[in-house]
Amino acid sequence: MKQANAYQPFLFSSFKKDHTLMLSDLKWSAFELHDFLGDGEDWALLIENMLAEKNPTLLEKITFGDETMSFCIHSEDKEALHEIAEMVFSFYEDKALLDAQITRYAQYDFEPNLVN
Repeated sequence: MKQANAYQPFLFSSFKKDHTLMLSDLKWSAFELHDFLGDGEDWALLIENMLAEKNPTLLEKITFGDETMSFCIHSEDKEALHEIAEMVFSFYEDKALLDAQITRYAQYDFEPNLVN
C-alpha cells in the first residue's frame, strides 16, 4: 500500500541531516497573471514574505535553493519543512487562494502585517 505524502504539494528527500522540499509544479500561469515568471525565485519571494508575516522563526531554520527552473527549501529541521508544506498545501490547489497569496506575498517591497 502506498503511503500518503505528508509534505504535499512538495516532494520530500533527505540526505543525512539535510532535508529538502522540492516543488515540481510551479504553477507558472498563476504567477504570469501578476507579471512574474513563476520560477523558483518567485516562489522563494512568496514563501519568504509569507513566513516573515506568519512565522518568522521558520525563516531562521531554512535556506532556499538557488535554482531558477525549480523551487526547493533545505533545512535540518524536518518539522519546520512540514509546517511550511502545510501552509502551502492550504492554498496551492485552489486558484483563487493561490492568486490571493501571490497578490499578497509576491512583492519585492513587502511589509509584513505583524499582529502582536
